[in-house]
Amino acid sequence: MDDLDLRITGALLANPRATNAQISEAVFTSEATASRRVARLVRDGTARVIGVLDGEATGRSRSLFVRLRCRPGEAHRSAQRLATWPECGSVKLLTGSVDCIAEISYTSNDHLLAITLEQLPALDGVLAVWSNQVIRRFATPHSWLPDLLPPDVVEQLRAQRLDPWSDPLPDSRVKTDALDERIAAALASDGRLGWQRLGELCDASPVTVRRRAEAMMSSGALRLRTVVEPERIGLTVNAFVALSVNPTQLSRAGELLAQHPSMLMISATTGDRNLCGEVALPSDAALYGFISETIGGLPGLQHADVAVALHSLKRAGRTRELAAVG
Repeated sequence: MDDLDLRITGALLANPRATNAQISEAVFTSEATASRRVARLVRDGTARVIGVLDGEATGRSRSLFVRLRCRPGEAHRSAQRLATWPECGSVKLLTGSVDCIAEISYTSNDHLLAITLEQLPALDGVLAVWSNQVIRRFATPHSWLPDLLPPDVVEQLRAQRLDPWSDPLPDSRVKTDALDERIAAALASDGRLGWQRLGELCDASPVTVRRRAEAMMSSGALRLRTVVEPERIGLTVNAFVALSVNPTQLSRAGELLAQHPSMLMISATTGDRNLCGEVALPSDAALYGFISETIGGLPGLQHADVAVALHSLKRAGRTRELAAVG
């Protein structure tokens, strides 16, 4: 990726549905060039824009981080099986105290019971399982934006959005109907669909689908996200952090981490660790600095476990192939 590709990617991260005219203004190029570059970035899989029905805002689901320790030689196979689960949004192979990390959505306590007591223990090769329920989100991939654009440009692009990009969301539930869910499903495949095409796919008028989509965005029910693998933009060190923080300092520690541009996500959780998240950095030296200064300087820190990702098998619901093993 050249410098213009990086800046356009930054614009898409800041505002996934930004028009080509808005992107061209933000990155100082022509609208035709912006249109051509955006189409290529999407076509080759570098950037993927999706619409997501927020489980918290709609009350449809909640999230769980699962960490697995596997028998030697079994981690890849276990992670591959886990990646096939429809409720599994992301899976990574790690090096460190655990071999695999996954984020899983569950819809009820019965569903959670089945996942933790039946499905996970049934995975071949798994020796131990740790699970951490998400109880508060400080930052999610909707807000992730590395230093690709000047702050004033980012602010301008984000101001043009209807959907909330920051967390936590207001504590309220939004009801959706069948048409809303058809709209969200279409945008889950292509978050930059035009209103005319979206109407055709949902068997409704462009005016209706626009009104419905914009209402869902404004309420927080529908959130737009640009999915980019960190290594594609030069962030070659991807790691999962699992921290124990004094409960009296948990909110402050989560808020501080959420402000760091390298954090893809950070959440307060239940279980053996009460603050879990993902970070993307350009080098081992940067990871060292992040651990020693950012994590080391957190108020109330009691324990820190940092596991580097070797491969991301699944991100935002889409699987990726592992090029070579062993």
